[in-house]
Amino acid sequence: MQIQKRIVPQAAPPSLDPKNIAFGKIVTPHFFCCEYRDGAWRDARIEPVHNFSLHPAALVFHYAQAIFEGLKAYQHDDGGIALFRPEMNARRFNASASRMSMPHVDEQLFLDAVQELVKADHAYTPPFPGSLYVRPTMIGVEPCIGVKSSSEFIFFILTLPAGSYFPELPSGAGAVDVLISESVVRAAPGGTGHVKAAANYAVTLQVITQAKEVGCAQVLFLDSAPQRHVEEMGGMNILFVDGGELVTPPLGGTILNGVTRDSILTLARDMGLTVREHAYAFDDMMERIRSGRITEVMACGTAAVITGIRGFKLENGARIPVGDAAPGPVTSKLFEQLQGIQYGRVPDRHNWVTQVVPAGAAVR
Repeated sequence: MQIQKRIVPQAAPPSLDPKNIAFGKIVTPHFFCCEYRDGAWRDARIEPVHNFSLHPAALVFHYAQAIFEGLKAYQHDDGGIALFRPEMNARRFNASASRMSMPHVDEQLFLDAVQELVKADHAYTPPFPGSLYVRPTMIGVEPCIGVKSSSEFIFFILTLPAGSYFPELPSGAGAVDVLISESVVRAAPGGTGHVKAAANYAVTLQVITQAKEVGCAQVLFLDSAPQRHVEEMGGMNILFVDGGELVTPPLGGTILNGVTRDSILTLARDMGLTVREHAYAFDDMMERIRSGRITEVMACGTAAVITGIRGFKLENGARIPVGDAAPGPVTSKLFEQLQGIQYGRVPDRHNWVTQVVPAGAAVR
């Protein structure tokens, strides 16, 4: 599908110092949009960002028929700008669409739309360690107060300059405290935990707010089984260094197949680490941390990249430190390797990087 473009000349963007960019607050001047009606996607275009006009009965408002993705574009030292593994996001977007009874977006249209939008607003890509966050989204917009799949949809993409997801951390991987949610679960078998449905995140907002009130940056969720197995965090996967192995919960119907997670497991194998997928029971994880067998824990996701976990807090107020309460050597090395590939400073042996803007074109 051909993408029409209505690019409006803009004044030079404001100073984009990664240290001063609040994540998710600044939207670039243009966005991609197209509509699905009568069984097909139509009118693919890039145009100035504007508000949508939706009927109050639009299904997205009442039955949460909405999905999204998150990926990033990175400015390289030579002035070029590149995306990181966008093909995986395109495939996952359609997996989410299938689960939520929404139409697929042709993968080439998804990739072309992302690339053309990044090109249009590439001047808003901050330099290292900043990035341009890309948010593809689909919503059901048919006006109908009835529990059914919409027959009309909007697929749109926004881009946002981004600094650190945890701005309070120093440069490098950093480390945060995490609350373990013992009374609230994020997902259950047969649900939507394995896809990026907007409703998955809505049900975590209350406990994430509570976590921040006790000094925690994120929340770790357990499953609904009596053994309370470790699953994932509010918007990130989790990994453990256990006896020299890298361990992470296995994928299934309740855990998202994270692009960063997949990349880290590949890089860990490249480094000679044994990688194992295993669902810790909550009590087993606690015992291994207290005994020192688990020496490092890290969170990973597109927004946060890799962040060390220095300690867990329980709902009763107890705090359990992890290792030396700082990002450990494995966490730091994986962070440096992954970030190095994303910014073009480390060889891309797995062909993960897609150049969008040629060298010398970035203005910053």
